[in-house]
Amino acid sequence: MRGIKFKLYLLLSMILVSTSFAQLKIKAEFYGAKLGTVVDALAKLQHKNIMWDDDAAKEKNKKVFLSIQKPISVNLLFRNVLNEYNLLPLRRGNLINIKLSEEKIFQIPPEIPLYLGKESLDAVYAFVKDNLTPAGKAKLYPESSSIYVKDTKENIKKLEKLVENFVKPLQEKAQKIAKIQEEKLKQLEKEKELYSKLVKKEIEISQQDFEDIEDKLIQVLSPYGKYKYDPKKHKLVILEIRDNLPKISKVLAKLKKVNLKTKCFYVRSLEPNEILLNIQESYLSKYGSFTFKSKEMQKVSGVSQNNNANTNDNNTTININQNIITSLPKICITDLPSVIKKIKTDYAGILLDRPYQIVIEARIVQIQSSYIQDLGIQWGGSYATSSGNTVYSIGSGITGSNFIFDFPADNVSIGNGAAIGFSMVGLKGRLDLNLSALEQIGKTQILSRPKVITIDGEPAEISQGIEIPYQSSSAQYGTNVEFKKALLRLNVIPRTLPDGNIVMNITLSQDIPDFGKSVLGQPPINTKSITSRVVAKDGSTIVIGGILEKTDSTTTTGVPILHRIPLLGWLFKKRNINNESRELLIFISPKIVYE
Repeated sequence: MRGIKFKLYLLLSMILVSTSFAQLKIKAEFYGAKLGTVVDALAKLQHKNIMWDDDAAKEKNKKVFLSIQKPISVNLLFRNVLNEYNLLPLRRGNLINIKLSEEKIFQIPPEIPLYLGKESLDAVYAFVKDNLTPAGKAKLYPESSSIYVKDTKENIKKLEKLVENFVKPLQEKAQKIAKIQEEKLKQLEKEKELYSKLVKKEIEISQQDFEDIEDKLIQVLSPYGKYKYDPKKHKLVILEIRDNLPKISKVLAKLKKVNLKTKCFYVRSLEPNEILLNIQESYLSKYGSFTFKSKEMQKVSGVSQNNNANTNDNNTTININQNIITSLPKICITDLPSVIKKIKTDYAGILLDRPYQIVIEARIVQIQSSYIQDLGIQWGGSYATSSGNTVYSIGSGITGSNFIFDFPADNVSIGNGAAIGFSMVGLKGRLDLNLSALEQIGKTQILSRPKVITIDGEPAEISQGIEIPYQSSSAQYGTNVEFKKALLRLNVIPRTLPDGNIVMNITLSQDIPDFGKSVLGQPPINTKSITSRVVAKDGSTIVIGGILEKTDSTTTTGVPILHRIPLLGWLFKKRNINNESRELLIFISPKIVYE
């Protein structure tokens, strides 16, 4: 049809009556028909009473395009059209209320199905379905613990509160279970870590001797210690943390009336595992034991030991952190006095009774040089003539003087620089010329020499400087004075090695107030810092850092075009050259103080 915005063809080519319930099926074609027209037409074919909700009525002017060539149920087509345009038919007696639908995904906290099982997720899904409108739909996605819901806007809002109240106690219960399981897991990990540090000690002992020491053994065992005696093999097996081994050794030594001694040494080595393994295998007796701790790691190395009373063979496995230790490790050996004496003699340069002291001296050299050159010129004149009662004159219109070209050197002033002037005076005119020049060379050297002494493996810091006051004001507190530190600070952690080298972690910073660039009397602070890890020989000097700053600037000011003329251009311009350089060098000298 012409002149119509859309065509509506409702072809009722076939009416099928399939059973005694007589369900109507149709073929239909809609091209640009309004949604409200299509829905009303399909409702009329079914003899249904419909009422549009206010929000749904706003969608009635949407266009519908569909072609049904194979007969389909009118009721099915009615519902599909509404669903396609996010509308829901709600039956209320003989009236169908058409409402606008809304989609919502309810995300269930993952801990609920994780700790309460899949049944908890099914319970939430069942609760959602029970609270849907007759036209609403829901679908469960167990993989993501989410529920998709499509229903009216009013019911979606209602469901949000209902689901929140339903899920809240489930979530609290799941969180309690999670906390309990987490605590159990931590406890298991703690016990596992402790048992991994247990040392196995085996010794042959008669049953009578075992009975004599059993009570004492029980008293000295730690809460994690265990023992087992085999009367057939006359073998006592003890599992104990290594820190408690000296007590066990003393109990066994008293049985044999053996005098044991405990001696602690500081280990002067970055990789003490080889030393410990060698001591364990080649020096310790069957009564011997040792404990090893690093101040940085705060861990006990895991050692497994098998001692045989007849052969004195030791099988040891040691797991020690291979990283550089920044605090001196300590080993305590419990054994026969003769064994300890031999260990001390053989490892005299590595096992120390007390750590060395180390002097760290830093020299900070800061060299600053500057070069300034200023060249300037001022010249001009005046000329006057008269004709009748009229006077004609020419002169400078900028400065009020006779300088037409006024380019003085910026840095030339009284007592600073040089200037020379010429004047030529005639009857009708005057010529003035002034030359100014300055060359300034400056050199500054600053030397800082902080020194600090500390024991081997321990950090030390020394600082020196000033506190600069800064004013701050606010409406609430008025004017306040705060202080900011400008310090020269040296922080170092030295670590000596048996070969005479010293490993150092160094942090050095220098803050210098620049009063020449003060703002309202408050200077900025120039900060220089360096962080480094170096190796140096005892008494040597190394350079750990250097900073070079160089600034070159040339400024030319003059009259356009004229100042570019070769040679004569100097009459129409001035030039300023400013070169500055700053260099910072840092030297470190460590020295071991032997006693």
